[in-house]
Formats: sequence, C-alpha cells, structure tokens
Amino acid sequence: MTEDMAEKKLRGSGGYAIARITDEEQKKGNLGGPELFLAGIGRLEEDRFMKYHCNKCEKEYEGSPAVTYENPNEELGEGVTLIEKGEYKCRTCSATIAQYRKFDTVQTQQQQQQAPAAPQAQTQQPAIEERPASADIAAVLATTVAAGENYFPIQSLVGMSAYDSEAMLIGRIKEVGLRRTGRTAQITIKIGEKEVPWDGISKIGDIVLLKTAQTQTTTASTAGGMCPACGFQNESDSVFCADCGSRL
Repeated sequence: MTEDMAEKKLRGSGGYAIARITDEEQKKGNLGGPELFLAGIGRLEEDRFMKYHCNKCEKEYEGSPAVTYENPNEELGEGVTLIEKGEYKCRTCSATIAQYRKFDTVQTQQQQQQAPAAPQAQTQQPAIEERPASADIAAVLATTVAAGENYFPIQSLVGMSAYDSEAMLIGRIKEVGLRRTGRTAQITIKIGEKEVPWDGISKIGDIVLLKTAQTQTTTASTAGGMCPACGFQNESDSVFCADCGSRL
C-alpha cells in the first residue's frame, strides 16, 4: 500500500519547492524550526514536485527543478561517511535551489549488519536503495543527547563536524573557549576561522547542527551587544562590533 503524501513547501538556500512528501520525509525535513528543508529530505523523484521558485529568476515554475547527484563515499571522520551529495537547480538559469548530503554512520552500519539477511532476489537492487540504514543529516542527529542531558564535555566537541541549518558542512570545531568583553564572557566555538556563540548551536550529537542565521540574529539582539556576524559579545551600548567591525 502506498504511503499517504501531502503537499509541503520545502525551502532551500536559493528558493523553495512544493512537493508531495511522506510523514517520515517531513520529519527529516524539519531541522529544528517551523519550516521544512529540501536539504534534510535529500533526493526526491521529479514527479513528486508540483512547482518551484528560483530566487535568482525571481519567478515560480511548474514542475520539478533539475536534480544532479553523485556518490563519493567519502570518509568524513567520526564514523561518518558521505555516500551521496546532490543539488536541485533551476531549469532556466541553472542557479542552485537547494543542496543535500546523505550520510552513513558507524551506528547505522552496525544496525545493518545485525539486521536479518535480505532475500537473494533483493540483492539486485541499486546499491543506494539497499541501504535502509543509510542516514541523512536528520538521522545522524538521531544520537543527539536526550532532552534534559544538557552537560557536554568540552573535549568531546573539538573535532566534531559542524553543519548549518540547511545541512551543509561548514567544517570541524577547532576550539571551544570563552570570549570575554569587559565584565562578561560567553562560551564560543571556532569552526575554521568562523566563531559561533554557544547560543548559535541547535543540536549536538555525532555532529553539531547550527541554528538558522535568522534565529542567531534574534538571539544576538536579545543578548544585547552581541554581534550577529561573528558572535562577539560587545558592550550593550556598542554601535559597531569591536572584533569584526560589523554594525550591531
């Protein structure tokens, strides 16, 4: 029996699409906020799309955006393997509507090994379809620390892969420290050359997922003096960031 589907708006970095998705896909598309993202769901068949909007064209089109993908099987460390990466593109201007990544983890590999052997007839299916334990970014976060367990050893964060709210890899956490300004100090994490305040983290599990830029900006504004660009905690009456020079 075919699972029921509902038409949903799925956001991307360069536009959005309206597509029919299942309840399970809707859970994957929810990366911690009220909106759904194509990045969390991954690859959908073209006949599932009703229409899409391209920010570059500033226009809405009927049907599906173009879908391209590859299977690099790249080891990212921390027991995570990138098994597929792809993107949705505008058929008119080729601008990227959304990108996605699909991962496999040590945990899901172990689950696959412990599962009963599949019937011989099923071994002829394409490799990517034979991996029910394969995980996208939402499944990787299935091992996220349970609600109520809000203590995270600093040393456990260093080296973790960090992803933005659209499930795009930003880099690895190099350092965790205190950013002091005057009498106040705030925990921040360094991802490459980027510095993110602790409040900019959405979830922590096998990886670190950051909040959306809009959420971080809201958090920064309520903190008073915190720079929305680099996370530096300025004095509450500062007009420009003392660290990066951005207007507050």
